[in-house]
Amino acid sequence: MDGKERDLDDLVRDELGEEPSQEAKDYARLLYEKYRLPAPAPESGGADGADGVKEGE
Repeated sequence: MDGKERDLDDLVRDELGEEPSQEAKDYARLLYEKYRLPAPAPESGGADGADGVKEGE
């Protein structure tokens, strides 16, 4: 996850034009975690999970 954290820090730095405070970094990370889109589910052609329900749910 270090790569994602570094990317987020770079985005904040680009927006501010300078080194952001720790508070700004924490807030940006909070917003990123809250509003990020889920990763797309891989396509599967098998019979398992054909109904779209994960096992155990």
